[in-house]
This record gives sequence, structure tokens and C-alpha cells, in this order.
Amino acid sequence: MLDSLSPRLALRPRPGEILEVERVLAIARAALAVSSLIALELYLGESFSAPGFVFGLALFYAGHAIALMVLLWRWNEVPRWFSWTVQAADILWPCLITIFIFVSGPVTPFFLYFIFALVAAAFRWGMREVVLVMSVAMVVMGGEGFAVNRGWFDQAWFDHAGLNHAWINRAWLPVPAGTALGLSFTMRMVYLVIFGLLIGYLVEWEKRRRAEAWSIFQVSSKARVDAGLKATLQGVMQEVLKLFQGRELLLLTREAGEGRANLWRVATSEKSGEMSFTWRSLEQAEARDYLFELPAQGAGAAWLGGNPLHAMMIDPEGKRLRGSECCLSYEFASRHPFNKLLVSSILFAPDLLCRIFLFEPSAGGRPQSQLHFLRSLSNRVAPAIYNVYLLRRLRSRAAAAERARVAHELHDGVVQSLHALAFRLYALRTGTNMDGRERTQELLDLQELAQKEASNLRGMIQHLQPVELDPGQLLDVLSGIIERYRYDTGIAAKFVCDVGEVNLPPATCREIAGIVQEALANVLKHSGAESVLVHLAAEQGDWILTIEDDGRGFEFSGRVSHLELERIRRGPLIIKQRARAIGAELTVESRPGQGARLEIRLPQAVRASMGIER
Repeated sequence: MLDSLSPRLALRPRPGEILEVERVLAIARAALAVSSLIALELYLGESFSAPGFVFGLALFYAGHAIALMVLLWRWNEVPRWFSWTVQAADILWPCLITIFIFVSGPVTPFFLYFIFALVAAAFRWGMREVVLVMSVAMVVMGGEGFAVNRGWFDQAWFDHAGLNHAWINRAWLPVPAGTALGLSFTMRMVYLVIFGLLIGYLVEWEKRRRAEAWSIFQVSSKARVDAGLKATLQGVMQEVLKLFQGRELLLLTREAGEGRANLWRVATSEKSGEMSFTWRSLEQAEARDYLFELPAQGAGAAWLGGNPLHAMMIDPEGKRLRGSECCLSYEFASRHPFNKLLVSSILFAPDLLCRIFLFEPSAGGRPQSQLHFLRSLSNRVAPAIYNVYLLRRLRSRAAAAERARVAHELHDGVVQSLHALAFRLYALRTGTNMDGRERTQELLDLQELAQKEASNLRGMIQHLQPVELDPGQLLDVLSGIIERYRYDTGIAAKFVCDVGEVNLPPATCREIAGIVQEALANVLKHSGAESVLVHLAAEQGDWILTIEDDGRGFEFSGRVSHLELERIRRGPLIIKQRARAIGAELTVESRPGQGARLEIRLPQAVRASMGIER
């Protein structure tokens, strides 16, 4: 109940959702009104002393309900004022009609109008509004009962109202609490409370679960590979702080085996309301203030009232731990003064320690409920952030490996050739025993050497440049790469494609083109092959890229999977990294002295999830 009455987590209704709710309520309101008319028509004389007046009120309410239903089916959007106005009418109508409930006995169709008002408030908003509507209904019903019991509605009042007092004198009699009518009134009040609390709680519970699921989705969507780690953390932390309506959010991270830690901070300015994002490194002594020990079964803690010595602890299931205490250091409390603080550890990687600190959260229920949801939210979003972190490290290592490879190739290839070219030019310039024919032949050799190294350098530059292409251009790009490779190297290269259309994301297409370029470069440098075949096909929804040559092969023999290549540290490093980046599996089949075959298989499920541009 306390969770239901506290501020809710932010839930943005999808477009048209409010209109759908209002249309459903309008249909239910019209059905209730029509069914009331039918009930009055069948049992009017048995239940009411003024049948014509009661039937007129019910008929007017039915017209009101049908008019609202027709209006809503004509609208495409609900104005802001509409829900509150109609809710007020849903309360006023039963308040007006309940004047006749006291003389109706226990059988009346009008009591359901109050129940409908409670249901409408629950589906429109939630528990707090249901309690408000229930309180108004109880006050009105209690006031009318008190007025009738006191005899305040006398003959003069009804004469002034223009009503026939002949039946009023018989109807409006004091209602002792012990009479059947008094018991009926009391039971209606009890039913109203029971129905109100039950309906409000069930709808509020459903809304909060939906809000939590939507919140997890909203926060997870901020973890974007193309944005990088820093921008991802900034977006996620700002969304979490906004979700809990807090003042400040801290995230402490430390890799295993490292003394330094990183502290990421998002805070809301009290003056402007804008959020700021900063981060800094912590020395080991300062990090200890944030990495205090939690009890053995503790998964999170909440400090209330600014007291750093006593905390409320929860276990991994969200249940409160009794008899467990956790204290904050004096340095932490003085550096971060607070009234309410939630702390939760994030466990998702054995080599990374993370802890989150949330100051002054106001949404999400009781501190125990807030802490449980904070832990659930962080543990669901953390793997997505960790993937961004791993990809960042992978790209950094791949870039370092690529730079090392380029430096090695420049040193062993172009640089050595340029040195040789310089020495031979020097010998040619200073040589005196060389006739004209020898000089001409030497110049021709030097020219060929310069052209060869220029071609090698141009190929290296083309290999380093990122290939920007759309899925529709992939086949043409691959065909062009292989055609140019055959022309430059003299190796019989051939491209075969069994598909007519490619529907891969652009980022995946770039990686595939990079894999083909790297594989062809390896064939030229290491295999000594005379021919190479590149084949792209689709099999059972998977894309399969194979590169096969007739060269020396690898130092091992047989067919080796991606995991086995990682274990034995064999196979082409760059191709393994590119395949992992797009979620593909690399398999190498080697026949020493006869050739090798690379197979890159991109599963359908992975391909469907790679829609985000990196």
C-alpha cells in the first residue's frame, strides 16, 4: 500500500493509449447505463417511490454516456482536460442519484456507478486517484445519509424543489443504524472501501510492473555501440537519475588487479535543473571509502535520515536482512552529505567491480522497493554497457595490432626497398666502369622497383581506408576488390556469389569487405598460392563467406573452430577480430602444402540484432 501511494516511476504512455482507455471506459459506461434502464423498467415499481423521476435521471445519464462514446469514436486524440472532466462527472452522477438509494432497499443498480468511477480512476491513473475518488464518494454518501437521518430534507424543501412530497413523507424517514436500511447503507460503504482498495491495488501493481519494464527498456536503449563508452555511461546514468527523480548518481568502476578506480558522476543542478556529467580517477586510498564491505548476504543498502551508521540491507532477492549493519566512513559522509542514499553492487563480470550510489531518490516506492528495483535495473543494463566496454577494448587492440602490422610491413617492405633504391642510385651516380647499356638496364630495374613499391603502398593504403558501402553495393565492391587483386598480383582470383540480394546492415557489410581484403593480403604474403576462390552464399538463413586457396596452408592440419583457434592462439588475428565484431563464427580448414579454407558463418539471429550502426 505504501508503494502504491508513493511517487511512481516515469512511464510515458504510447501514442493513442489514452484514447483507447477512454473508448473502453465509454463503452463500459454506456453498457452500465443501458443495463440500469433495463433493470428500472423491470423492477421500477418494486424498488422506488418516485419511479418517473428516477427513470428520468437514469435516462439522462444514458444519453450522457452514449454521447461521450460517439464523441470519442470521432476523435483521434484526447484533450488534456477531458479525462479529469469526465472523471468528475462519473463521480457527480452517482452522488446525485444516491439521494434515492436510501429508500431503495438493498437492491439498486445505482451503487455500481460508484464502482465504475473507481475503475475509471484506476485505469486512467492509479491507486492515489482511486483513494481520492473513494474518499469523495464516502463523504458524499455519508453526508447524504446524515442529512436524511437528521430530517433536513423536509416538506418545504421538496415543495421548493417542485417535487411531489406525498411519497417523500413516506420515503425520507430517519434511518436508525440498526434497521435494515441502515445496515444496507453501512455495507455499501464497506463494499466501496473493499472494491476501491482492491481495484486500485491490482491496477497500480500492473502499472508499476509495466513502468519498471518500460524503464529498463528506456535505460538499456542508451547503451549504444556507436556512441562509445563515455557517451553510453552518460546517457544511462542520466536516464536512471531522471527515472528515480534523484539529486545525484555515482558509479564506481575498478578492473581486477588495478589499484586505481574510476568514479563517474551525474548530478542535477538545483538552480537550472540541468544535468552535469563528470568523471575522474581515484587513488587506492580514496577508492576504499566507496568500496566498503557489505555483509555476506547483502546485495544493497539504504541509509535514511542522513545517518551513516545504520543501514537497511537487502539480499539478492530483495528481502530485508535483519540484524545486519553497514557503516559509511566519515570521509564519505562529509564528502557526500545526504538525507537518503541507496547503494547497490553490480555483478556481471568477474574482472570488473562496480558499485552504484543514488542520492535522494523520490520515485519508486519505499526505500526497500527502490533499492530492489535499482539493483534489478542495474544488473539488467550492465551487460549491455559491458559489451560496449569489451568492444572498445577489442577495437583498441585491433587498432594497435593493425598499426603494428602496418609498421612491420613498411619496415620490411617499402622502407627496405627505398634503402636499396637509394644505394643503387648512389652506385649508379658514382660508378665509372659502367657503359651506356648497363646504365640503361640499371635505370630500368630501378624504375620497376619504384613502381612495384608504389603499387604495394597504394594497396596498403586502400586496405587501411574504411569501406563505406550499402548492402546493395556489397557484391559489386567484393567483385571489384577481387578483380583489382587479380590484376595487381597475377594470382588467379575468382568471386562466386549464389545470392542475388544482400540485406545485411552497413556495418556488417564493411566488416565482410575488410575480411576479404585481409584474407587476400594474407594469401599474397604467406601462402604462395596460384589461385584463390571467394564464395558468398546463404544456407538455412545464415550467410556463409569462404576464402579458399591452393597455397602452403597453415602449420596445423584439419578443421579447427573459432574457440579452438582462440585456445591454441592460431589463425589470422585480424580476421578473427572482425568476425567476432559482427557475431560471426570463423572456421579454418588447413591442408599443409595443399592450401587452406576460411569459412565465416553469420547466424540469422545475430544478423537480425546487428541493426545499430557502429
